[in-house]
Formats: sequence, structure tokens, C-alpha cells
Amino acid sequence: MASVERAGRTVGFVDDRGTLLHVVRDGAAGPVVLFVQGLAGAWFEWDPVVAMLSGEYRLVRFDRPGLGWSQQEGGTRSPAPQTLVGEAERLGRVLDGVGVAPEEPVVLVAHSYGAFHAEAFARLHPERVAGVVFVDPSVEPDVTPAPGGRGGSMGQAAVRAAQLLGLNQVLGPAVRRLVYRAASTTRRDPDPETARAVYRSSRVARAVVNELACYRAAAVALLELRCELPFPEVLVQVLVGAAGAADGGRAAAWLERQNAFAGLFPGAEVVELADAKHLIAADRPDAVATAVRSLGF
Repeated sequence: MASVERAGRTVGFVDDRGTLLHVVRDGAAGPVVLFVQGLAGAWFEWDPVVAMLSGEYRLVRFDRPGLGWSQQEGGTRSPAPQTLVGEAERLGRVLDGVGVAPEEPVVLVAHSYGAFHAEAFARLHPERVAGVVFVDPSVEPDVTPAPGGRGGSMGQAAVRAAQLLGLNQVLGPAVRRLVYRAASTTRRDPDPETARAVYRSSRVARAVVNELACYRAAAVALLELRCELPFPEVLVQVLVGAAGAADGGRAAAWLERQNAFAGLFPGAEVVELADAKHLIAADRPDAVATAVRSLGF
């Protein structure tokens, strides 16, 4: 891993089969924690959590291809489609790239769509996982394979058109702000300046469209993997953004689905956060830090 020291953290790039992945490491000692952000997310989503854990753990964050500061995979025009197993295996290669030995199990902290990849990694490589914290994970128990279509290619064409018109410079940051206003009780981006720099990029826009196009297939693949491979006997915490759940409606239904998801993992603890929405790392970073510590590593 080629790296530099910046503001007390190690920032660098891991060569993942020819694609340079942006990796950030914090902390000098302790168990390893690997963070996996949600769809379209970037490393700095976890900044509020990292600030609370860096004195106790070795923390690893990375950007999937095309997101954050990572290179796009698959050429400059259209990114390579994601697969569930491909992204799960990428987690292992990131750990290898930063020097974490295969015999050293790690704690996975995964948000939203990233929970697909973390769960798959735990099933594929149980010996490498010490525990898992699912942070308002994506839950798709009834998903079915998508019919053939051109959604992904049409989305990439729209991104290229926006790039030609210069619209991505405005649209990307604007969408990011809307997401935080809708999915966070604090409604505050952890790093708005970096967010503007990252999300105005057409490279990032292409990666976001790619993840959206591949989401359903990943959900289907995870259902299949659950039938093939057991989940390891490790401690699991499921944090749920439960703001508004007491009033019924969609928030209550989401909480019910999260409890059903936790039932997949014997002994899993569900933590309902009444003052948080989907972006728990922004709303309740202390709860994420507490969940990591509760695993006992």
C-alpha cells in the first residue's frame, strides 16, 4: 500500500487488481475494524464514529471503485458492473492490502447496502470475522430477479449527457444535500466541503448509477448465498434508525423488517434509536461506537 501521513491518519491507495482504491487508516493499536459504507457512500461518512474509536482500534475505511477518491474499475467510459461476491471478496483484498493477516479476524461495521457485502464476506470467509455491526442495513427478504432491461446503460448515458452540459457539478452535491435532509435527524453532512468536491465528479456519478443498477441483483444473490453458506457464530449488533416508528407507518414497518433480519443471526442484539434515521453515523455516532465496543474485542 502506497501511503502518506496526514493529520494523524494514514491515507493511501491499495492496488486492487489494477484499480487504485482509496484507503484511510486511523489508530495504531488494537483490534481491526473495517467500515463498509452504503450505496454511493464515501469514507468520510464514518468520520464522527472514527473520532470516538481511534484510540482503541485500528480502523480501516475505503472507497469502492469510482466512489470517493478511488479509481473507476472497467475503463473510463462505463464502470464494471458490481456483483455481490465480487464486492465481498474486495473486502478481503483491502484487508490484505493494508497488512491485516488472514488469521487476524476483524470487526465489520456495515451501513445500508454495505451490509450485503459484509454479510456475504462473513459467510464466505468466516475465519476472518470476529463480529459484525449492521448499521440500518438494507433488508430485501422478498426481492426477485429483475427482468432484462437497459436501466443501467440508460443511466450511464444520462450521466455522460450531464457531464457534457456541466450539470454534474451542481446536481451531485445537490442530491447529496437532499439525502441528508431526508435521511438524517441532524440534517448535517459530516464534511460538506469534501462532499462537494467528491460528488461533483462525473466519475462518482457513474459509480452511483452503477450501484443503483446492481443493487437488486446483489440482494437476490445474498438470498441465494444464505441458502448455501452458514453465518459464523460471532456476535452481531443491528442498529436501527427508528425515528417516527412509534407513530406507525413506514418507520414502524422498517423496524419490523430489521427485527426479522436480526433473527437470521442467533443472539443478535437489536438497538432501536428513536432519535436517528437511516444515516446513523451522522445522527448517533456514539451508538455505533458503543456497538463496536460491546462486541468485546
